[in-house]
Amino acid sequence: MLLRHGQSEGNEGGRFGGHGPTPLTALGRRQAEATAAALAADGGLTAIFASDLARAVQTAEPVVAATGIAMRTTPALRERSVGIFTGMTFAEAEAQYPEHFLALMRRDPDASPPEGETARDCVGRVGAFFDEQLARYASGRTLFVSHAFTLNLLVRRLLGLQDSPTVFFRTDNCALHRLKRSSTGFWNVEALNDRRHLAGLR
Repeated sequence: MLLRHGQSEGNEGGRFGGHGPTPLTALGRRQAEATAAALAADGGLTAIFASDLARAVQTAEPVVAATGIAMRTTPALRERSVGIFTGMTFAEAEAQYPEHFLALMRRDPDASPPEGETARDCVGRVGAFFDEQLARYASGRTLFVSHAFTLNLLVRRLLGLQDSPTVFFRTDNCALHRLKRSSTGFWNVEALNDRRHLAGLR
């Protein structure tokens, strides 16, 4: 299961989060609690991995409390670094760095803002970590708590669409992608951007 963090202050303000330390909003905390309750009710969770950025850790903490499963944090699950765009609004980034902003919006896999990370670099690090944990946890239910763009890259990689930049798998705050691997190694997509557990939250 691939989980995006709850609403962050950066999300609320329309700002690039990147590797910045933007925490959850009050709504984001409620989203995390609702997600934790749903995952605890589902049962069977065996491992939790989370990006070490504050918004992901704060999202995973209620899941840990509800399930009793320890969390392991790692920079491998961080959002793509957007370098000097971190903390800027989209309008500010476009006005100050129009060429770099346009390349980012085109989703050029080899482009990055100054001091940032390319999409190719991002999927390389998250993909390597995912493969490593999949080898260690071949069975059971594993939860990865990460970020919108990083999760999009990981889902595309799993589905063989890594070289299709025009395909984007949206992940709303605290939405889940649920995938199941068969004994023969095939991936079954059970749900994408699942928000059923967030019904009624505003």
